[in-house]
Amino acid sequence: MIASRATSTVVDATTRSNAQRVRSGSLACARSRTRARSRASASRLATRWGDECDVVALGNLCVDVLLPPGPIPEVGSLKTSKTLNELAKTAPARESWELGGNCNFLIAAARLGLRATCAGHVGNDQYGQFLIDELTMEGVDVVELVPDDDTGVKVSALAETLICFVLSDGDGGHAFCSRYDLGPWPLMRDVGDVSNDAREALRSCKAVFVNGFVFDELKPQAVAQALKLAKSNGAGVFFDPGPRSFTFVDDTNPARMEALEVALTSANVVLATEEELAALTGLDVGSSPEAYASAVFDYPNSAAEWVVVKLGPRGAMVITRDGKSSRVGCPKVKVGDTVGCGDSSAGAYVLGYLRMQSDDSLDLSEALATTATLATHVGSATAMNVGAGRNVAKAETVIELLDMAANGKTDGVDANVAQRARSMLRTSIASARERDDADASPTQV
Repeated sequence: MIASRATSTVVDATTRSNAQRVRSGSLACARSRTRARSRASASRLATRWGDECDVVALGNLCVDVLLPPGPIPEVGSLKTSKTLNELAKTAPARESWELGGNCNFLIAAARLGLRATCAGHVGNDQYGQFLIDELTMEGVDVVELVPDDDTGVKVSALAETLICFVLSDGDGGHAFCSRYDLGPWPLMRDVGDVSNDAREALRSCKAVFVNGFVFDELKPQAVAQALKLAKSNGAGVFFDPGPRSFTFVDDTNPARMEALEVALTSANVVLATEEELAALTGLDVGSSPEAYASAVFDYPNSAAEWVVVKLGPRGAMVITRDGKSSRVGCPKVKVGDTVGCGDSSAGAYVLGYLRMQSDDSLDLSEALATTATLATHVGSATAMNVGAGRNVAKAETVIELLDMAANGKTDGVDANVAQRARSMLRTSIASARERDDADASPTQV
């Protein structure tokens, strides 16, 4: 009996070892192919944009699978392995796939005329190829986030592109279910640093956009190193905590508290809803935007220059550390759903921030109002559609909404400010077209 057990143990160990070698070999091949795509993307980026791009989104690349409208389960039953497995078994076909996560921000930013790229991870699967192909069509490049030599990273974290199931109730409400919800966080906890391609992108950008989900992928130290690299070259950092706001204040989870510290001591601009700010600051829901902003500015070693309080259909308010502020309204539109509204509006804040950084002759109060007005119109244009990704605001739709506001037809929106916002957007788009034309021209010898 003992001899039989010993033999069985050896066979089991050998089988496991062989399986591990097969998985490692498969992973190495997959990562090699993913890396090749990343190098091609980095080459395109260098060719098109020279030594600098406008904004890099860090991490959080995923594909949304849009489910038919129906009742949304309670959070307690939605965010479970059982529900995730059930959704995966009945996942709709490719026609229901959409880009998600930071892709929402990237596509909106590119459509506003910004030169955008992402340092993120996708697997070598059909979802990853779909994501890269569609971002490329939008003029957005992707560079691989994970270094070649990170052989200790778990296979499950790298072999597959992240999938997020999007549930909607048919009345504008939505919820999500993905591996992000189940942990253990971070999914790529063995990644200690970003790849050389990602470092080059971060080193050459003017701004970095991060959301709360990046800390579900990377440990805080890795995020901190990436942001430090970008900031050392003068980039502004934008942080949108999103739904993960409620996880950053768990004093029983030091890693999440560390994540919040990294975010707030790095971010020049914090963008969040009232509910998210209440969670981050400990203030009551319904506190004034000024109170939320003060709490962010007062966080130990806070780097925040602006706090953007997103007020949904009531518009938005931008408050600066030196006491300047602007509150703007929002155009009323027929809502498809609200997925991606905040992500897409963030592109307008990046555009406005960079504009102010490059032109110190601008009146700050006017520039804040112009930026926030553009942002609320981008968010409204996104809300008119169902789903995010490629369905986020198109520039033409934003301009149509701004035309109405500029003609005094939008309650709560100043016509003169809307005119300035429209002009800023048109200028940005024209500059992007000039760059594209120049890139398409034959090189003169």
